[in-house]
Amino acid sequence: MKGKLSATIEEPLIKFLDSIPGKTRSEKLERILETFRRLEEDKRLRRQLGQHREEEDECLEREAWERTFEESMWSE
Repeated sequence: MKGKLSATIEEPLIKFLDSIPGKTRSEKLERILETFRRLEEDKRLRRQLGQHREEEDECLEREAWERTFEESMWSE
């Protein structure tokens, strides 16, 4: 379902919108907004993946320290 939108935007943005291939400004604007939405979702997913990787790295570092501690404890 689509809704109607009325917007007032600066002339350079209108010229940019008009330069994009497509039949209507509405179609062009919808395509631009959909692209922006996908990019934002991609950024969100990348941030989540980055946090997961940090957690993995921290886990690997902890395990390395534990192995070092165990080795030094048993070598005395």
